[in-house]
Amino acid sequence: MRKYRNILTIITILAQSLLIILINQIIFVSENLDTLKRFLPLVNLIILTVLVLFSIKEIGDSIKRETETNLFKSHLKQVEDLVTTLRVQKHEYAKHIQTIQAMLYLDEINSAKEYINGISKNYGRSENIVYTDNPALTALLNSKRKIAENHNIDFGFAIKCDIRDINIPSWDLCSIIGNLLENSIEAVVSNKNNKNIGLEIKEEYKKHKVYVYNNGSKISTKEQNLLFKEGYTTKGSKSRGYGLHIVKTLVDQYKGEIEIKSDKKTTFIISFPICKEGVKNG
Repeated sequence: MRKYRNILTIITILAQSLLIILINQIIFVSENLDTLKRFLPLVNLIILTVLVLFSIKEIGDSIKRETETNLFKSHLKQVEDLVTTLRVQKHEYAKHIQTIQAMLYLDEINSAKEYINGISKNYGRSENIVYTDNPALTALLNSKRKIAENHNIDFGFAIKCDIRDINIPSWDLCSIIGNLLENSIEAVVSNKNNKNIGLEIKEEYKKHKVYVYNNGSKISTKEQNLLFKEGYTTKGSKSRGYGLHIVKTLVDQYKGEIEIKSDKKTTFIISFPICKEGVKNG
């Protein structure tokens, strides 16, 4: 279906181009333009109102579908990484338990203690999987925490409400939070030390609130007004500048609000209406 829609869009654009070329040729060879002038309003109506608007709509829909596909792929990759991590840990834990069991069976208590201490040193905080009520969000947060640790960033998060009550599909909720966390990581990664980012989700003032903060550079009021504009970036790369625009688009779609506070730390505050009783996020 998508293939045929793309073909139809290409045909429409080609038809516009041919029509414009035809008009130019008629103007070039015609000595009397009175007849052409009578038809120009109709031609403009066809080109601008019908063909151009159709093309713009199809191109916009195509970009939206491509963005959604990339988001799904990203979330699937995060879930796959989490499953792989859990499988590796299960294998490692089983092996260690068997070794400790054998030491205890042989009454090698001191050796068992030494072995356990060695495991404790090798398996630090980064190996602990943090779970939430949302599998996709669980994968996202643990993935971002690993990225943060690789950049020596202190990433703390707390979920203080039942996120199943947030009436937003998992993929869109992860897109909002994921883009905000990526923005925060980029904001602090160049700090020489004291790199902090955080996430908090809770119910407050009869709304669901998502707080994402970082201790990167202060964002001026002028920059705050431009942050959510499509393609705007302070990183100097044309490939950036779409994450926060996607956040704004999704927040608007679900009747939410965005607030930015930037002083000693920068905080993005996303507010969503609490869904009616009995309406849950599938």
